[in-house]
Amino acid sequence: MVQAHMTRELNDDPRKLSQMVARISELAATHAVSSVIVGVAADEGDLLFPDYLAYLESALRVEDQIFRMTRERAVLYLSDVTATKAAEVLVRIFGQFCDEFPTAEAPEFAQRMLEVTPALGPLSVKEVLTSVFGSKEVMH
Repeated sequence: MVQAHMTRELNDDPRKLSQMVARISELAATHAVSSVIVGVAADEGDLLFPDYLAYLESALRVEDQIFRMTRERAVLYLSDVTATKAAEVLVRIFGQFCDEFPTAEAPEFAQRMLEVTPALGPLSVKEVLTSVFGSKEVMH
């Protein structure tokens, strides 16, 4: 008997991130819509993080996106929200995840946000990644 394994790539194609950032900039400029880009990171080897990303993916709206950079890092795009509303949504989803997947200790994932407004202008992937993962001051 042959057993087939269905697998999903753990990391997304880097071109997808470039396309996502370009689209976010375009939407902000042409439709005057604020959005939020969130960098989410876990400690190296965290076994719960891939499950959290899968849970996030199922809980977010269709127009929102997740880009998996590595096993421990991802970029979320939340459309048509402010940083405050995005934080509320992510806290609610994280609470639901913790309720549904209880562990001895609550999981800890780092999150940093970049609110994209029409006034911010065109973004580059480097600017986004530096803002949501780097040592640069968080922009709201």
